Amino acid sequence: MGFKHEVTLGQIALEAVDGPFGSNLPASAYVSEGIPVIRGSNLSLGQEQFKDSEFVYISEATFKKLKRSECIAGDILFTKKGTLGQTGIIPQKHRYSRFLLSSNQMRLRVNEEKAIPEYVYYFVSSANSIEKIKRESESTGVPKINLEYLKNFRIYLPPLESQSKIVNVLQSLDNKIKLNRQTNQILEHMAQALFKSWFVDFDPVIDNALAAGNKLPDELAARVAVRQRSHKLPNYKPLPADIQKLFPNEFEHTDDPAIGIEGWIPKGWKVSTTGDEFEVKGGSTPSTNNPEFWDGGDICWTSPKDLSGNESKILLDTSRKITEAGLKKITSGLLPVNTVLMSSRAPVGYLAFAKIPVAINQGYIALLCEKTLSPEYTVQFLDSIMDEIKGISGGTTFAEISKKTFRSIKLIVPSKPAIDAFTSVTKANYDKITENIKQTNSLAETRDYLLPKLITGEVILEGICHE
Repeated sequence: MGFKHEVTLGQIALEAVDGPFGSNLPASAYVSEGIPVIRGSNLSLGQEQFKDSEFVYISEATFKKLKRSECIAGDILFTKKGTLGQTGIIPQKHRYSRFLLSSNQMRLRVNEEKAIPEYVYYFVSSANSIEKIKRESESTGVPKINLEYLKNFRIYLPPLESQSKIVNVLQSLDNKIKLNRQTNQILEHMAQALFKSWFVDFDPVIDNALAAGNKLPDELAARVAVRQRSHKLPNYKPLPADIQKLFPNEFEHTDDPAIGIEGWIPKGWKVSTTGDEFEVKGGSTPSTNNPEFWDGGDICWTSPKDLSGNESKILLDTSRKITEAGLKKITSGLLPVNTVLMSSRAPVGYLAFAKIPVAINQGYIALLCEKTLSPEYTVQFLDSIMDEIKGISGGTTFAEISKKTFRSIKLIVPSKPAIDAFTSVTKANYDKITENIKQTNSLAETRDYLLPKLITGEVILEGICHE
């Protein structure tokens, strides 16, 4: 059994599918605020309905000249060349009501008397549709599809009532996935903010010094003033007394003005190097020409590609696996859970906790946090100095930081009680992030399993009629 009624996208379009093409704008046309422009970076391969970050903007005057390229809520978007199969749908509720379509995208505006836009989006963004578009694209030069192809693209179209029920099921899964991702972003931001407050701005130390009436260095005057103003804010909450007492109430000067705040660090804390505080390891790639290293392997092996587009600092799986024979070709071996990974080239700066035992390729620096600094502290420390790390990276073809250069980076080592307090809070955050990612992966698998079966009628929801 299944939905037998098929239509083309052209048959359900509210207006001609062959317009608008979008607009090819020079960089000089962009402004800091205005009408957002939808580009390929706002679309995805069936992963997200619409990415509302990385917008560029045009003025109202420019928009009026190009109004035929306007997009509104419910419009379905396609990439016409390059990363084919990318799609998106503009949400019914969005902070912007109008958009301009870029030149490499196409738009479909659905006649809602014939089809529900969200149903059509789910159909065209399914894995089967993406593969069909790629397979049937023009392959000479840059892969591309044209508007005529889009008009003739066929979809199954059940009755509107059935479409609505299918959309409700799939959207309920997508909404939970979205909520998990938003929660994870909040938890990550909380960890970043706490690290900055305690170990970059030294807020608890300043508070203790002010409470004790201790004289603070003149070089810290600006930071002290900021802290004093924060005490007067209506939402200000002091740290619990048991946490506050873990921090000193004085500062001492170092010989390096680049450390701490103009050379001043909390008294009793020390200056060290990454080479002294971590065991730093690199990796390699077993020969891809030898199937003995790869075929049937079940040992996780990662390259920085696994972290590309990663929304969190958690690594739970890898796209490639190696065998025991392959693992023997990697001198760093199998690294333990909670190893901190940083991509060291192409590009520099991806960060992750390995929540699985993992082997790494040559594009990583791996840190074993077996001394004072915890993995949770370490990943936030690296995040806080990433501009510095990128600044000292060398390379002629692409930026790269060597293990030798990395080991020379100076850092402040706080007291162990302060580190332990930070770790206790942020570990709970990262444990929750990890569970949310596992749940999100499960929900995505369920959605991706159900999607083709629902839109073809192979799975019929209770009460749905089909032809």
